[in-house]
Parts: sequence; structure tokens; C-alpha cells
Amino acid sequence: MVTRLPAGSLRQLGPATTFYAVFFGIPLMILFVLSFWTQQGFERVPDLTLRNYLDGLTDRLYLQVFLRTILVGLVTSFIVVPLAYVMAYLMRFTFERRGQLLLTLVLISLFSGYLVRIYAWRTILGTGGLLNTALMHLGLIAEPITALIFSPWAVMITLIGLLLPLALLPIWSSMANVSRDHLEAARDLGANGWRLHRTVLLPMVLPGVSTAFAIAFVLAAGDFVVPAMVGGTSGGTLVGNLIANQFRGSGADWPLGAALAFMIMALLVFVYLISVRLLRSVARW
Repeated sequence: MVTRLPAGSLRQLGPATTFYAVFFGIPLMILFVLSFWTQQGFERVPDLTLRNYLDGLTDRLYLQVFLRTILVGLVTSFIVVPLAYVMAYLMRFTFERRGQLLLTLVLISLFSGYLVRIYAWRTILGTGGLLNTALMHLGLIAEPITALIFSPWAVMITLIGLLLPLALLPIWSSMANVSRDHLEAARDLGANGWRLHRTVLLPMVLPGVSTAFAIAFVLAAGDFVVPAMVGGTSGGTLVGNLIANQFRGSGADWPLGAALAFMIMALLVFVYLISVRLLRSVARW
């Protein structure tokens, strides 16, 4: 049986649908068509060829950057999501009276600009930054740790700090709908510790956890500002940086950049679907 939306609902969806069609759907279609063109000098020729995709699949540099991008996205997500889950649990059930205050503080942290927060982490991780200075004052290190900045570690640490508040919000929203009575009943039936989370709480908040994973994974793998500012040239380049470079400068190759964009988009969707399936399997296990 086909369920039809009321006419009023269709009218309400109209403005949002039009907005996304004009500012997202149409540009995406143009970019997709452009990915089959070729760049000859300063001109783009509509050749309708697969050469750009073949270059992305066969070039060793591109393959290495694709792999590094996926690894950075997965590692960042697998760190951010558990941290956000623990924070949401503590805010919802352990510090329940102060949970709303803590949530407000998390939201306030998002009010600062994206670049401002990146510069803050760059200052913290720098050779003369807060972290190195504190470790030297405590006598734990004799000289600054240079690997904390302009390295893949700096990229992941910065991404974790930036994405943790964003991942916390959907998990908190899901946990807000869970009653404490559910947990008490589960404890009375013998579910404690990890079993309580795996069999009761995690299945109930799985939509929020999946959303948090999607936010962390897609934003981490698609970011190009953080690698450019704290990653340096020693292994911090991600696919986003390669794509951005293809759309600027005298050597710009828009068709190749468009092809790389769709390749990483397809790869991210594939990895995300597999990860969510594994997550749901763990929740049902």
C-alpha cells in the first residue's frame, strides 16, 4: 500500500526541496558532468572520457592519499564516537542535575569560528605551545616534541577536538529519550557493566551513535583546512587538499578535481555503510 503525503506536507517540503535542488543538486550534476571532460592547457574540453577516473585509480600518489584519508577518518571516528558516548552517558545519568549546564558549555564551544579553533589547537600543539610547555615544566620531557605539530598525529588530534562536540549532540539527543527506569530494570535482571550498554542502552541510542559516526567520519575524511594548517607536508595531505589544489592556481585541472571528488564520495559512502552494518551487528550481538 502506497502512503501519500498530505498536500500541506508537500507545500512545507517545497522550499527546502527547492533550496537543495538549486544549491546542491544542480551544482553536483554540473560537477559530475565536468568529471568526464579533459583539461587542455587553460581550456576544458567536453570529451566525455573516463581518463580522469582511471588516473585516480592507477596513480600511486592518489591511491596513497585515498588510503590515508580513509584511515584518518576511521581512526578519528573510532576515537570521537566512544568519547562522545561516554560523555553523553555521564551527562545524562551520572551528572544528571548538571547535564543541561554541561550541554550548554558544549554548545558555547561551537560558537567560536572554525579557523579560530584550528589556530587554538595549533597553538596548543606547537613546539612552544601549552602542551609541550606543561610537559617540560613537569619534567616529563627534556625538549619539545616536534611530532605534535605538522604531522598526521596533529591532524587527528585537531580533528578529534573539533568534532567531539558535534558527535556528542546526536548521542545526547538519543539518550535524552531513554528513561532511567529502563536501566534500573536491566540491572535488576542482572545486566551490569558492558552487558548493560550492549544489550539495553546501545540498541536504544543506535540512531544517535550512527549519526555521530557519520558526522565524524565524513567531516574528518573530507576536511582540507586542518591538514593544510597543522598537517604540513610530512604525511598530512588528504584528498580534500588534492581536490582543492585542482580548482585553483595556474595548473588547475577542474575535471580531474571533480573526478577525485566523486571517487572519494563513493568511497566514503561505501566505508560508512560497512561500518554502520558492523556497528549494528555489535549492538545485536
